[in-house]
Amino acid sequence: MRTVQLGSISTGTLRTGDLMDAVINEAEYLAGYILDEMNATLRKAYNDAKAVTGYDSDDAGYILDELIDALNEYAPPHVSLGMHPGDGADLGWWGGDFDGCDTVDIHPIAEGMFSSQHTFVDTECQLLVEINDHGNTTVKQLGGDVVWASV
Repeated sequence: MRTVQLGSISTGTLRTGDLMDAVINEAEYLAGYILDEMNATLRKAYNDAKAVTGYDSDDAGYILDELIDALNEYAPPHVSLGMHPGDGADLGWWGGDFDGCDTVDIHPIAEGMFSSQHTFVDTECQLLVEINDHGNTTVKQLGGDVVWASV
């Protein structure tokens, strides 16, 4: 399985057909075109999406939602496939959803120093999260390997 790339996969449209094509392409990219690597839920959603003949049908929207949900199972921690929070016509992989996490703040403020970085540990996922004053985010395993980062 390949890794998700943070950012847009479809912009400027809410047409079900356009979104379906983009999400099908993303599923094919992530699977490396080898459907055997997909779990049963993703494979079913992918096959259902490929079988849709009329994107204006009542089922197309539901099938698109199922495929997006199935792809989200492959997302790195705190990354999801969905609409951009600031632009509802921008579908992509977005990071930074830390709501509901069990976290412990780390305050790197030493004597006379001010840190413009918010650092915390997601105790559930065992990840170190660093967010600077510009919103740049780096998520690392506790051993130091970067899981994902956004600038």
